[in-house]
Amino acid sequence: MHKHIWRRANLRLIPSAILFMIGAVISATFGKVQSGSFDHKLVALGGVILFTIFAITFLEVFSNAVYRVLAIHRLGAGRAGAIRFLVRLIGYVAIILVALALLDIPVGRLLVGGAAIGIILGVAAQQALGNFFASIVLIVVHPFSTGQLVSIKSGALGGEYEGTISDIGLTHTHLITKDGTAVALPLQHITSST
Repeated sequence: MHKHIWRRANLRLIPSAILFMIGAVISATFGKVQSGSFDHKLVALGGVILFTIFAITFLEVFSNAVYRVLAIHRLGAGRAGAIRFLVRLIGYVAIILVALALLDIPVGRLLVGGAAIGIILGVAAQQALGNFFASIVLIVVHPFSTGQLVSIKSGALGGEYEGTISDIGLTHTHLITKDGTAVALPLQHITSST
């Protein structure tokens, strides 16, 4: 099954990889955005556009293939989605940084500004980020999976919950208790209690 998923994905991955590398080489070799003639600027811009379009195509196909493979392993839609989100996040950051470098835009200043904004957003979204990073820990450790009967005890959650895990998302685990009640438990409290 995995071979079928990757074989099908490779039909788009390989051409996309070749084309985004060609775009990067064209832009880096023949184009000069900051200095040079109008023709050189057009070549550089065309190379960056080619790189960006096919790098995004590559990233989307790759992350979807990873999602399908992980969903087969009973990780659940939430965990597979979290990994796909991480792959896409890292990929888009890399694409943006390479595209800016190909356009001769100094990336160092942008990184300093991005770090300052990141600190401000990190403080503002502390609880959501705590749940998100707890989901990454749960993906790596994999203490339970969907369909499993669990008992979770934590003072932060208000006591003990026992039931079957119906889904593990990016910020919450959904549990169906023995009496049929659906409960959404924040992941940061689950990782500290299991």
